[in-house]
Amino acid sequence: MKKSEDQSVSIESVGMSQREFLTLYLLHTLSDRDNYPRAIHQELTNQFSEKTHSYDYLCKICNQLVESRHLELYTEKGRNYYKLTEKGKELFTWYKSNFKERMTEVKLVIDRFMYELTGSGSNSAVHHELPEEYRSYFSKIISVKDLVRFITLRTAQTRTKLYMGEVGEILKMNFGWNASNGYLYDLAHEMEETGLLIGGWESEKRTKRFLRITEEGRYHYKQIADSAAYQVREIQKYLTNVLLFLEEKQSIKL
Repeated sequence: MKKSEDQSVSIESVGMSQREFLTLYLLHTLSDRDNYPRAIHQELTNQFSEKTHSYDYLCKICNQLVESRHLELYTEKGRNYYKLTEKGKELFTWYKSNFKERMTEVKLVIDRFMYELTGSGSNSAVHHELPEEYRSYFSKIISVKDLVRFITLRTAQTRTKLYMGEVGEILKMNFGWNASNGYLYDLAHEMEETGLLIGGWESEKRTKRFLRITEEGRYHYKQIADSAAYQVREIQKYLTNVLLFLEEKQSIKL
């Protein structure tokens, strides 16, 4: 079995383009106070130190927002400042209404996986499943494959046998999210082919296939868990920061 590669986690991974992210950052920071480009860029760099942010590209986005009248440019004591306009405030409100609920719901699921993987963070009770309209977004930002493999192998280590319907129920009850039955069974088949699991049909009717973890599965379990934990941690970090931008201003501390 080949060692899986860590999924690259970036701003784009959370469903926002670099332009959208910088636009949101500018709307957020300028809703607090007017500021000049170098100071804005320094704050951005301090808060997102793991990524290099182009000063020139930030200035380009600022100028585009001035052209679209979301920002206003003025000069004071020889220094150019940007100011949020009423139109800019309306755009910030639009971002809140279009991103906040989706990211909040997805972060609840991410937080539960983080707790399961590392024992740290919050583990809120599941009162409802992730809404259907956010499921494709969830699958876009995280490797669903690693999450399901992790839960499957973790569960298999404590049981003499299991079937994928049980894994689906665990995902739903403990995390508020579940992959489709078709995906679960296809992944189980792949895990058998790669030697992580071994299985057999319950009866000749072939309606339920019981699975057991192999020595190969035990060997690769930590690698799969570490890969999932890395992805979940990075996605959680970005969602947390983006949600900070979308919160009401009085609750934000930069």
